[in-house]
Order: sequence, then C-alpha cells, then structure tokens
Amino acid sequence: MNKILLTLIIGLYALTAQATTCPNPLTSSLKWGEIPKPWVLNPFSSTPQGSPQTIFKQAHILQARYGQGIVCTYQFPLGEYSIWQQVKVKLPAAGDYRWIATYMGFICNDSREICQFYTV
Repeated sequence: MNKILLTLIIGLYALTAQATTCPNPLTSSLKWGEIPKPWVLNPFSSTPQGSPQTIFKQAHILQARYGQGIVCTYQFPLGEYSIWQQVKVKLPAAGDYRWIATYMGFICNDSREICQFYTV
C-alpha cells in the first residue's frame, strides 16, 4: 500500500512540473528596466537599466537539499544584474549536459532558451 501511495505522489509531482526559462531582456518588462512578476531583484545586484544591449548571461538553480529558487543573471554595457524567484525547482539529472553542478547548486551558461528549468 505504501508503494502505491509513494508512486502516486511522485507521479503527481512529475505532472505538475512546468518547463520555464528566464525572462527575455529584450521582450519582457526588463526592456524598460522593470522586473517582471513574480521575479524580484537580487538584493546584492545592480538595478536593471533597460538597455537594448542587455544579454542573458547565466541561470543558477539554488540548492538546499532540493531546488529552492532560480537566479537569472544579465549583462549590460555597464555591468550585470540578476533577478531571482523563490520557487521549488526540479534538480537536473546527473547526465544533463546543460547544467553544471557547483557547490551551491547548478549553473547553465548556454543561451536563455537552452537553460530550461522545471518549477513545481
């Protein structure tokens, strides 16, 4: 009975996961220097400038036993800024070539479209 219940819970967890990417700095409200909801500004970061030269730099899954949030970092001519969202994130599989394991979580340095993460 416990195995059936556990399988059901894991199955429901897998069904509720949604593939997401970081906001596009050229088509979202980041274009005007405003952070889209539900994202918030990283308190240790510069503020978004809304520059047309802003590019996506990296995504970082924060880990504390399981995914606790996602940080998206962007680069603009005067530096960089990052936004984050505190949300449960599925940790990437060990064989996922897009995400590199670090001591704080996982990092993806590819393009914004390739750095997909799964929120619950």
